Amino acid sequence: MKATLSWLQEFVDITMPPQQLADALTMAGLEVESWEPVKRRFSQVVAAKVLSCVPMENAEGRWLCQVDAGAAPVQVISAAPNTTQGILVPMAQPGATLADGTKVGIRNLHGIASVGMLCSEAELGLTERGEGLMVLSADVQPGTDLKKVVGDQDYVFDVFITPNRPDCLSIIGLAREISAITGMRLRRPKISLPRIKGPHRSGMKIKIQSPEHCYRYSGRMLEHITIQPSPYWMASRLYACGMRAINNVVDVTNYVMLESGQPLHAFDYRMLEKHEIRVRTAHSGESFVTLDGQERMLDEAMCLICDGAKPIALAGVMGGMNSEVLADTDTVYLESAYFEPTGIRRTSKKLDLSTESSRRFERGTDPNGTLYALNRAAQLLLQVAGAKLRGEADDVVSHKVKPAKVAVSVKNINRLLGAKISKNKIGAILAPLEISLARSEGDRLELSIPTFRPDLTREIDIVEEVGRLYGYDRIPQAISARIDQTQTSNEQVAFLDRLRVLLSGFGLRETVSLSLVTPQIADRFLPVDGERVELLNPLSAELSTFRPSLLISALANIAYNRNRQISTLRFFEIGNAAWKQQGRFVEKKQGVVVLAGDRQEQAWYSRTHAFDFYDIKGIASALMEKLAINAYELRPVASPIWHAESVSLLINNQELGVLGRIQRAICEEFKIKTDDVFAFIFDFERLAQAASRSRSFTPVPRFPSAPFDLAILADVNTPVAEIEAVIRNAGGPHLSSVHLFDFYKGEQVPAGRKSLAFSLTFTSKERTLGESEIEEWVRAILDRLKSDLNAELRPR
Repeated sequence: MKATLSWLQEFVDITMPPQQLADALTMAGLEVESWEPVKRRFSQVVAAKVLSCVPMENAEGRWLCQVDAGAAPVQVISAAPNTTQGILVPMAQPGATLADGTKVGIRNLHGIASVGMLCSEAELGLTERGEGLMVLSADVQPGTDLKKVVGDQDYVFDVFITPNRPDCLSIIGLAREISAITGMRLRRPKISLPRIKGPHRSGMKIKIQSPEHCYRYSGRMLEHITIQPSPYWMASRLYACGMRAINNVVDVTNYVMLESGQPLHAFDYRMLEKHEIRVRTAHSGESFVTLDGQERMLDEAMCLICDGAKPIALAGVMGGMNSEVLADTDTVYLESAYFEPTGIRRTSKKLDLSTESSRRFERGTDPNGTLYALNRAAQLLLQVAGAKLRGEADDVVSHKVKPAKVAVSVKNINRLLGAKISKNKIGAILAPLEISLARSEGDRLELSIPTFRPDLTREIDIVEEVGRLYGYDRIPQAISARIDQTQTSNEQVAFLDRLRVLLSGFGLRETVSLSLVTPQIADRFLPVDGERVELLNPLSAELSTFRPSLLISALANIAYNRNRQISTLRFFEIGNAAWKQQGRFVEKKQGVVVLAGDRQEQAWYSRTHAFDFYDIKGIASALMEKLAINAYELRPVASPIWHAESVSLLINNQELGVLGRIQRAICEEFKIKTDDVFAFIFDFERLAQAASRSRSFTPVPRFPSAPFDLAILADVNTPVAEIEAVIRNAGGPHLSSVHLFDFYKGEQVPAGRKSLAFSLTFTSKERTLGESEIEEWVRAILDRLKSDLNAELRPR
């Protein structure tokens, strides 16, 4: 929000220097991003009266003028279309400098000398209007230095307004803040309109057919308008605040919007059919051409302003080409309304159309400020456009909005701020903000909140208001905190931190990815009978669906890095995935570990080794070990996502996750040209439940262990995990470890069979085990293998 110092001073007395004012606003929560002086980059320019002007012969469009610049009349040639006898204009005398550095002297044109130059506002750097001469007030004396006329000293402040402070998107709002900071009284413009003669109604019928979108619609008819450029004082303020001057009617609506924060719009009355204004929602597929000439496709959530036959404005955002004010407009209907913020925000985002009006409406304007702004605009149109009022203002209310009430405790305010502020002082701090005391009872205050402050709804909001205006720098320092900052333990957060440390210790880097993906990719990763979760108002089609699996983000990250010649990747991510199951939303926290590329880069002393299944299995096994999860099993998994070289990891017959190689077809969908991607995806909550919060330690055995190698033949389809489980169950109480160290399948093994060699270790804490005991346990193992799995001792 930009504001000039001179405009602010119309509403509040400001005595402090600009830098001090900027600091004071920033300390009060309104960050002044920059302030700079308004530089008058011209010199030797004075006010001059055009005594006469006649067309020049043989020079079409040029005028020969006699000009009074405070001394003897001089002759000046002008090409401006608004050159007229009797007007006062700026004149650059010989030797003058214009805003762009141009030097002015005596020029000869067709043998006639032009002593100086009559200037436009653009040539003087005052505004961007350069199509005609700048016209000064008739009471300015010829010869007066122009810097005295337009003001030699002014400043522009650029203030960052947070979304919760729509009241400060106006000059009056900023002046109110300065009033509260400095203690100086706020002055509002005095509005005085002539009494209505004749019919007291404008003749317009107002119908709010969509009350959920429009709470209030106010309007006013003005006739006998002369469309012309705005006076300099208005155009220069619009220019300083970043807005372009168009004509006096449009400029008045923009001026009042900047001054009061209430957007307005002017309709050409000739274009309004059936003398009717209807506020309704758009029809599905309805189109509308806005003032920028663009045809917009609308939906049923968007609000329109219509006359008796057609749409004429996109409510709260932009007017239409079919009702804009033109050069021959004589009568206008002024609109001042309150639109529900969420609807305006949705419309603006969906159409990618943000305006000064929508910016204010979507943050929340004052629902009870429509008439004030309407009458202020009418007052200015009477002044700058010669307008006449037709009837009283129309005002239709569908939702009455009353000032909210907020109860606060003086004790709580002081406790939270760490200050000692009296009840009377609190009232004095809040009064300039127009927050009034509705009721007082002991320590309790009930405050009435003005409707232009939708952000004040809780006691803590009032605490913030008191604190920022009292001055945070005035609050005394305290060694001990007055607020209890202890936090209750959160086991899930603690486990998340523990898991991150473990995975980082495995040499993995952590990634954080956007959780939104395309619908097509989401469909490939949905669980059985799952449906995708789609955003109601997505930023784009590529980011319209919540990811149902973290594998999507992991594969997208691999593709992104591979496109940048980073082939070897080791990373993990922990985040949320979501889908719908039988109409209900399901959101799960997942973790994913990814290996892709080479385990070891090529060097002069070694060759490269690509990652394989056992690398990802090793990480999964190491994680289980670190979390003291021993009772888990691996089973084959069949899935269009996972290669045959993949397994499901189960705990208590519940799937914790899946690990293995990703299918080539899936990799190709992400434009990954190789199928060297291995992943381990797991359910975070189930892993947290299964993890042990304590660890047990076993002392080094006092007695020697007894190793025993066992080679067996088993069916080729029998999983090694099942064989290992039988060995452990049948091996007796002293079997401490089982390790597969050899695997063979080929000519020396019968068809349909495979050879497996296990290293068994037997250990006792009480004694040295005898050979006969071990042989007995081995026989028991072989018997169980034969009976349960049709496995047998391999012949020598």
